Amino acid sequence: MDEENAPSVDPKDAFSTGIVSQVDHPKFSEKGKELSHESVAPQNSYQIKPSFQDTFKEAPVKEVVINVQQNTLYGQTYDADSAKKWTIRMANEINEKIKDIGMKRFRHVVQVIIGERKGQGVKSGIRCTWDSETDTCSSEVFMNDTIFCVITVFAVFHY
Repeated sequence: MDEENAPSVDPKDAFSTGIVSQVDHPKFSEKGKELSHESVAPQNSYQIKPSFQDTFKEAPVKEVVINVQQNTLYGQTYDADSAKKWTIRMANEINEKIKDIGMKRFRHVVQVIIGERKGQGVKSGIRCTWDSETDTCSSEVFMNDTIFCVITVFAVFHY
C-alpha cells in the first residue's frame, strides 16, 4: 500500500483499533478519556501489618482444638502406642481445619503434647522470636483420669 493511498488515522483511533481497546488499557478511564497521574488515587500495593479483618481469629481456632481433643480423647485411657497415633492424628486434623478458616498470610504451627496422669508435675517451655503486634498463639488443655493433653497453635504473620 502506498503512503499516498493510506488512510490518515489519529493515533488515539489507531490505538483503539488494536488488540487492546482504550477501555481495557489502564491509561484510559471507562469513558475513554486519558487519565493523568493526578486523577488516579494512589493504592497501597504492599501492606506490612494485617488489617483488622485479617488478624488471627482465636475463637474459631479454640473451637477446632476443643472439638478435635474431645472427639479423639474422650473416654480413652492412656497407652503409649496410642498416644503417638493420637498426637499425629490430632495435629494433622487441626492443621487442615485451621487452613479452612482462611486466615490470610498467617503461617501456623500445631504442637500436641500427650502424657499419662500419675500425679506428677510437667513443665514445658517455649521460646520464639516474633512480632508481638501480629503473631500470637492459642492453647487448650484436656484432662481425664489417665490422660493430659496440651495443644498449642502458633500463628505467625508472613510478611
